[in-house]
Parts: sequence; C-alpha cells; structure tokens
Amino acid sequence: MIQNRLMQLRSLMAKQDVQAYIIPSTDPHQSEYVPAFWQRREWISGFTGSAGDVVVTMDQAG
Repeated sequence: MIQNRLMQLRSLMAKQDVQAYIIPSTDPHQSEYVPAFWQRREWISGFTGSAGDVVVTMDQAG
C-alpha cells in the first residue's frame, strides 16, 4: 500500500520535474494535536510517531 502511494507520488514528481517533496507532520495552523485530515505524513509513510517530517526523492524516502 505505502509503496503504491510512493510510486504515485514519484510519478507526479517526475511529471512536474520535482526533485524532492517534503511532507511535514504539522498542519497549517501548527496545532498541538493534528486533526486526522492533516495526517499526511502517516498516510504516505506509515510513521505514527509524534514528531518528524518525510522527504521523498525519486529513489529514497524517509
């Protein structure tokens, strides 16, 4: 599931000539508790920790 999401993101990145994509763990309001709608880091990576961002490149993610 996560690999499919990364492949789809990388496909879009390639089309737009994006070298790296940063996915933060925060919402636009810097809320202490991030609503489910904004939990995109968990969706793309599966990481459920309390802090951290994800950087996706064409050959790595973490």
